[in-house]
Amino acid sequence: MTITVAPLTTTVMNAVGSDLAGVASGVNNAVSRAASVLAIAVFGVVMAWAFDAAMADRLHVMGASPAVTAFLQGERAKLAGAALPTGLDAATTAALKHTVADAFVSGFRWVMLLCAGLALLSAASAWWMIGGKAAPVEAAAHDRKVLDV
Repeated sequence: MTITVAPLTTTVMNAVGSDLAGVASGVNNAVSRAASVLAIAVFGVVMAWAFDAAMADRLHVMGASPAVTAFLQGERAKLAGAALPTGLDAATTAALKHTVADAFVSGFRWVMLLCAGLALLSAASAWWMIGGKAAPVEAAAHDRKVLDV
């Protein structure tokens, strides 16, 4: 994101005249903030959904007791920081730690897949919208050359 912010801001500010620079700056900042808030909310929901689904599936596969499953359901909001129930043997505790870690990685993969998809959509929309259009500066320079001849 750091790589794209400065060029995007420059493009937005160069697209308007100096009389509308304040409005363009305000719109640019508002859209940026709204997109950040929306992205965090959507990515959080995706992470929680994928973590919960993976955790439930892995607990079912490992044959976890209803008490352990209920305990971990109460801890699911903590994601990878979920506490484990006490009083379990070492093998079960290790298996539960692995289950929680795998569920977190599964959620993280879903979020990264969503990010990659959004990046591809962004590239496709830029290609489609910008395509072979000449930059305004290049077009203006070309027009001046034609008039000078």
